[in-house]
Amino acid sequence: MRMLIAAAAAIALAGTAAIAQQKAPAEASNFAKKVASANTFEIQSSELAKDRAQSADVKSFADQMIADHTKAGQDFQSAVQTANVSPPPAEEPDAKQKATLTKLRNAQGQAFDKAYVSAQLAAHREAVSLFRSYAKNGRTAPLKEFAQNTLPTLEHHLTMVQELSRPSGVAGKQPPRGSGGAAIGPPADNSHGGMKK
Repeated sequence: MRMLIAAAAAIALAGTAAIAQQKAPAEASNFAKKVASANTFEIQSSELAKDRAQSADVKSFADQMIADHTKAGQDFQSAVQTANVSPPPAEEPDAKQKATLTKLRNAQGQAFDKAYVSAQLAAHREAVSLFRSYAKNGRTAPLKEFAQNTLPTLEHHLTMVQELSRPSGVAGKQPPRGSGGAAIGPPADNSHGGMKK
């Protein structure tokens, strides 16, 4: 009888150890894969912007993206390890992000600035949506905590890039069109017929 109890205890202990070593569920792996590619895209596209952007505001934004996403990448690796996501997700852009990087590499001057800001706007909208969803509904604790901790930074990035993309921002600035007074502003109001006597 004692042997039977000891065997049952050993099996229960082995079962607990096996659960602790279990791979992360599919939802965790899917989130991790999206985060890895998005974070890598942010860094690679921002490194291009540091070299190619004309606007000081765009270069400054790119510097912040590199710093913040490098830190987020380190926090992410720690969360992936704790969550036992195996194999760890590849740190490379997905097909859509690779196509965007190719477009950025081919853009020059102000066209580059506009393309970079546009790509960052789309990427951060997607990232904020992804992180909000996982922070609320994620089932793998280390990744859920990572999403909750990183979300405010991503929301701040989204606000910054929205400012850059406004008509008064870098992406909205265009060389003046037309000629003469029409390019400067509305015509003067001459309906009063001149000066009073």
